[in-house]
Amino acid sequence: MKIGEIGKISLNGEALTNKIQRRDQSFAARMEKAVKEVNLDQHQADKAIEQVINGELGIHEGMLALNKADISLRLFTQVRGKVMDAYKEIIRMQV
Repeated sequence: MKIGEIGKISLNGEALTNKIQRRDQSFAARMEKAVKEVNLDQHQADKAIEQVINGELGIHEGMLALNKADISLRLFTQVRGKVMDAYKEIIRMQV
């Protein structure tokens, strides 16, 4: 194995390109799903505000939609922060 060969260097002998191709996509898929859910909650909260203003929805239902959007955004922000902290910790590790 030559050092100049791109995608061929690995500590355990397996090519990096092979590792990338067979990696588990579940984490990326979960993060994408979480972003979509938070976005949906935000849109539903916006619609609920409009409906409350137009008198189509009660104030309590509107507040519930706003609180749900707020909590989901806060939770996602906390998870994102923890993921970034873990990433930074991994980057600091010496091999």
